[in-house]
Amino acid sequence: MLAGGIAAAAASMIGATDAKAMNKVSQASVGYKTAVMEGHNCGACKLFEAPASCRFVQGAISPDCSCRIWLSKVG
Repeated sequence: MLAGGIAAAAASMIGATDAKAMNKVSQASVGYKTAVMEGHNCGACKLFEAPASCRFVQGAISPDCSCRIWLSKVG
């Protein structure tokens, strides 16, 4: 249930014009991990910002990792 709420909040933030003004959440709160869920790596997520950051999650983000708020770039 919590992951769904976080994902909904992340989805609503995609339209924000100033990503730096948003409050980012911790990697732990979204289950950020190196064990990638099939096809759900950060590099294929709408929230990922190359080379190593996320619009919604704090800290360095690897395109090869994953978390619970993954949103497909396709569709």
